[in-house]
Amino acid sequence: MSFIQTILHEVEVGKGRVIMYIVPLTITLLVMGLVFDMMVYHGLNDAQSMDNAQLARQIVHGEGFTTKFLRPYAVVQLHDYAVKNGGELFPAAKFPSGAPHILPDTYNAPGYPYLLAGWFQLVHPKFDLALTDLSKLHIYPGDRPIPWLNQLFMIMTGLLVFGLGHLLFDNRVAWISLLSFFGTDLIWQYSITALSTSVLIFLVTALLFVSSKICCVAEEHFENDEPFWPAWIWTIILGLLLAGACLTRLPLLVLLVPLLIFLALLPRTNFLLLPFVALIVIGLVAPWLWRTYQISGNPIGSNLPEMLYGEDNYTGNQIYCSPRIPSYEQMFKNLTKKELLGFRWHFEHAWELLGSNPMILLFAACVLHQFRRLRANAFRWLLVGSAICIIASTSLATATPEALGPANTLVVLFPGMLVIGTAFFFILLDRLDLQLWVLNNIIIAVVLGLTTLPLILSMMTASSKGGYYNYPPYVPPYITQIAQFSHPDEWVTSDMPWATAWYGDRASLWLPDSIKDFEDLHDNYCTTGVLLLTPITLDAPMTNLFSGEYHDWVPLLTGTESPTAFPFTVHSSLLPLGLNYFMWSDQARWQ
Repeated sequence: MSFIQTILHEVEVGKGRVIMYIVPLTITLLVMGLVFDMMVYHGLNDAQSMDNAQLARQIVHGEGFTTKFLRPYAVVQLHDYAVKNGGELFPAAKFPSGAPHILPDTYNAPGYPYLLAGWFQLVHPKFDLALTDLSKLHIYPGDRPIPWLNQLFMIMTGLLVFGLGHLLFDNRVAWISLLSFFGTDLIWQYSITALSTSVLIFLVTALLFVSSKICCVAEEHFENDEPFWPAWIWTIILGLLLAGACLTRLPLLVLLVPLLIFLALLPRTNFLLLPFVALIVIGLVAPWLWRTYQISGNPIGSNLPEMLYGEDNYTGNQIYCSPRIPSYEQMFKNLTKKELLGFRWHFEHAWELLGSNPMILLFAACVLHQFRRLRANAFRWLLVGSAICIIASTSLATATPEALGPANTLVVLFPGMLVIGTAFFFILLDRLDLQLWVLNNIIIAVVLGLTTLPLILSMMTASSKGGYYNYPPYVPPYITQIAQFSHPDEWVTSDMPWATAWYGDRASLWLPDSIKDFEDLHDNYCTTGVLLLTPITLDAPMTNLFSGEYHDWVPLLTGTESPTAFPFTVHSSLLPLGLNYFMWSDQARWQ
């Protein structure tokens, strides 16, 4: 009996008192996650998410890191390199009659697809449902478990946010940072995608936490002559975390620069830490770059043309849909202009890119504020340096990223900035010297309310829309049926190949930017069984059709006629899906 009384005493007034906060918070998060998924989530809704998901399924099915989402540039790159080395793209020994014509993926980093594949192995979603069973569901079975994985990483990130707040400041900062993090709409929105962002936010936040621990060791070593050897253990963890982040999104290699500067400026630092971290990161990332080089002739695979994204001659998605990119000199011709545009865009849209959280404004306001603790000042400047490097690397490819998209890499620093902004909030609050604790609490509650307002509005807006699936343009049962009109050893060519690859489980070619390129791929690489055109193109700005990337396809996009000598002569308008869906083939396979 005394043992039970001891436990109850610890929970009420002792060290176990934290349980009184953790249990209600955990229950609240579980309820929030359930409600958010039910009200907002209707399945995947972007190209990169479906690309990651189909890569994970390929891994689960024992196909390795291969893809059914085929970018014309990547296909031609692999073909040219195979021919250069005396081989062929689809050798008969490896691709017998009837075998799907899939290829190694040279576009994506491996980290998140392999993690997602492990999750699929654990939860066993049913990928092979019959059409009749699939049409009865409200969400595609493969889509359903993905948010659970991301939300698990989101919760672990929240724990790191609490740890950072406590390590750098105090309990007030730790708890309010934690609540503010879980009240941010953008963090929840990322959790219902199959983007690697939720995992990256966890990895980078863990990396920042470990960096702060190294700083604490150096600080104690400088002030009290404590031993420095624990810093080496933390440095090993730092290198592993950074390598994991880089293998999830390769451009994050740029974080080596601010981290090495951070380690070099620590009080009484050991300069051997710098090459040690670099060797760990490069040693773990280099094998993947070597693998990509061996199959494509380029260590970064089919990503190099992204430096031309947004240039005058390559509008929209043309950079991915052009089989060959002749103007490589343009990469460096307009590089300075693109970088300046990227920094300007990030400066003007930082509020949106970082979750529209009030604490982010306070982080920006306190950049030049001098905190009492060395570790807090060092951490703040590490964030600033990391932000500069991330913006510079992001702008090489996409100078104008969207807030909820794969190109928004700046958001990985959000938790760290949130902690610093929260600390500055309490500094300002303390300077008001309010004598009434109730007034203090009201101000804190108002700020938290402003933080969670976008999340509440997002849930209310989503619930008012109703319906299932992310239509238009995605209706998994229809996409599955249309994709299966193409034989297993044929391609589906579409303006949304990520959807036909994921939902239809067919090798899918992204619609090339010219009919001539399509005919070349159809005749000399692999036959296309079905050509599917959707609102992805037809609902785009009219300039894309008449003077942009798809002007060559106007006759087919309008569903009126096919060009002379075009391999497909039969088409059908998919009326159950709407007027902006057209299917072309060599015969009426749908009959």
